[in-house]
Amino acid sequence: MSGYANPDRPDERLSTAEREEAVTRLSEFHVEGRITSSEFDERAAAARAAVTRGDLVPLFADLPSAGPSWESEPWAAAPAASAATGTPGPPLPPPPASTALAAAPTRTSRALGGRVGDTVMALTPFLALALFFLFGFAGGFVWSWLWFLIIPIVAIVIYGPTGKPDSER
Repeated sequence: MSGYANPDRPDERLSTAEREEAVTRLSEFHVEGRITSSEFDERAAAARAAVTRGDLVPLFADLPSAGPSWESEPWAAAPAASAATGTPGPPLPPPPASTALAAAPTRTSRALGGRVGDTVMALTPFLALALFFLFGFAGGFVWSWLWFLIIPIVAIVIYGPTGKPDSER
């Protein structure tokens, strides 16, 4: 998609892939919280209905640049350069193959010990049940139910008293 929004050719027609890439970029702005759901819906519909490269420019005019991947988006960089100097800018490099995958956050466990903590928490109810029956048959079921208190205790130790991820604390 080099020369995607070339100021010399704003009337050049878009391909389906170029329209979908614009929608993907709008989706990233929506996930970042820069546009609301209704704005995203309106802009995505306009991007899918865009016929020429110049039709995409107003959809991104009020959105900030966000580093190299945004600067390589031709519909944002080229019109700004041409408006400031009055001349077309240098040819733009093609955008990364997978902008949406590069921006996707990686999911990590918030548990103490990561996956080990998750595994311990998953096995705790089974341990409590085994201890309930073991001590219930050995000494009576009157106080054996107390073993189930181990489940919230382990959860507090692993996840903390608030149960929220570290980023929300």
